[in-house]
Amino acid sequence: MSEIQDAAQIIKVSFEGAEIILKMGNTGWQFVKDICAVFKKVLDQEKLSGKTSVQKLLKMGGDLQVFRFETKDLERVKALANKYGILYSILPDLNEKDGMSEILFHSQAAPRIQSMMAKIEHSNIGTLDEYYENAEPDKVEQLVEEVKKPALPEPKECELVARELAKNQVEKISDVRSRLNMTWLQIWPIICYMEEQGILEKGKEGTVTLTRTPEQVEELVDSQQWKQLFGEEEAKRRSTGSSQETEEKMQVIRRIQKEKRNNPGVNAITIDQKLVYEETEHHIKTRIPYRKNEFIWLDKSEISWINDHKTIFAGLEKKKEYAILDLEDRFLRKTSGEDLYRESYDPVHRERARQEQEKIRRRREQNYRKAQQNLEAGRRTIQGQRR
Repeated sequence: MSEIQDAAQIIKVSFEGAEIILKMGNTGWQFVKDICAVFKKVLDQEKLSGKTSVQKLLKMGGDLQVFRFETKDLERVKALANKYGILYSILPDLNEKDGMSEILFHSQAAPRIQSMMAKIEHSNIGTLDEYYENAEPDKVEQLVEEVKKPALPEPKECELVARELAKNQVEKISDVRSRLNMTWLQIWPIICYMEEQGILEKGKEGTVTLTRTPEQVEELVDSQQWKQLFGEEEAKRRSTGSSQETEEKMQVIRRIQKEKRNNPGVNAITIDQKLVYEETEHHIKTRIPYRKNEFIWLDKSEISWINDHKTIFAGLEKKKEYAILDLEDRFLRKTSGEDLYRESYDPVHRERARQEQEKIRRRREQNYRKAQQNLEAGRRTIQGQRR
């Protein structure tokens, strides 16, 4: 029975056009997803440095193994690997506390790696799932988030697409692509990034709808805010490592925790710069997250800019009534700071709401596909009767 279980745990994964053999540990499919994120991270790093080691390893297919050794021996390991002609790639250090490092190699090189083991103390050969199980969870999570972050498309291409979209409130992506003579691979990342910035919303059947008027989109493209969101500096920031950004986020979290302890009547919040729509001498207008046409005004004396002016740190008084307005400052409703925080700024509630929305979207898609299948079946039946 154990042999059957072992066989069931060995799978082939297609990645970057290659087939990799992986043995799933206790973490199952989560291991597969996270290890693919590790491969993606190493690929991206090697592309920046002009190397192709991991790409070649992946193309070899088959079984990949891990050589583990003390970090202080890294340079010696690299020298010996080069001497023995071993193709390898240095894996991200997902557990800095253990003082160990790892390289990835193909099982065909195992005899040569064993020769290296005789010269490197406290070294051993392991598997990818052992490398994964030894990792610190927060390190894995951080790496996965970095890999998820899409590379920013070329600023000029973003501007071209934005100005083309500004001609109509609702557009078909395929029409815009054709007019600009772009491929799907070129335009799709731009559309996704614009949705991420709250400029548009993707709809069914390949359409996009602007969250602002065409005139406001044109104004945005010509503004300083556009340069901050889509300019070369932002592209450079997103293409480099995010260790500084991660540290800044940790500082924000610590600040929120301190604010909550010091003032239990206020919920501390952070607001992304992209949600800022208007500014006066004493107030600032921001769009409520995940709300298409709902805004609030905040007193400038009660906010502070952090993260190099990329984020607003503010507080919502739990018992205070806040006026919710539309883009033209027309009154929509009033709500307490406690309810406003829970509905739109509380990360736990927001994630649950996102998951619910995703379930609804999937259910609608399933119903739509089923309806289409029924229509197709009915059409075939009618055609058969006519014959």
